[in-house]
Amino acid sequence: MADLSQNLPRYTRLEDLQGLLIAAVEGAFGVLLLGSAGLITGGTAGLALLISHATGLGFGWLFFLVNLPFYWFAWSKRGWTFTFKTFLSVAGVSALVELLPDWVNFSYLHPGMAAVLFGVIGGVGVLGLFRHGSSLGGVGIIAIILQDRFGIRAGWTQMAWDLCLFAAAAFLLPASLVGWSLLGAVILNIVIAMNHRRDWYLPG
Repeated sequence: MADLSQNLPRYTRLEDLQGLLIAAVEGAFGVLLLGSAGLITGGTAGLALLISHATGLGFGWLFFLVNLPFYWFAWSKRGWTFTFKTFLSVAGVSALVELLPDWVNFSYLHPGMAAVLFGVIGGVGVLGLFRHGSSLGGVGIIAIILQDRFGIRAGWTQMAWDLCLFAAAAFLLPASLVGWSLLGAVILNIVIAMNHRRDWYLPG
């Protein structure tokens, strides 16, 4: 049987670099929207935001730190290229989240609109990382491995984690903010679940 993957497009290193950079900017801007509206999201980003809300510590450093334990798992299951790209993506988003508030601010941002914009922008950003052989670490790593091994859509795996995270958030945040946050996470995961298929794109 012919290997159909040989006919699929592969990214060059330059295409990979610009794709990862654009995706990191989208991810960071999505987090900025959430933080400005007092919302959270799912995945390890959501965990970092929840800890940030509870402790007042900066999201960027927390996001970087909570992802550290997942790199060994990524390396053992997906290899050093995926792990290295994920490390760069997480570091890039962490740095941009710390820098963006100095350049962008909102005089008014409704939490519902923040949730919708985050879901779309963040979903496209995560989708871009997946398509360039990367992720935002944590649950994203697990989601990609489960999709590759068992055919479980990555978006559904992330949504299952998110529901658990939001259940915990209900004890720390007002119900309205948890509800809007959940909307953003659902939109993000639908974008990923409906658009990410490993047989469409192969990284170079």
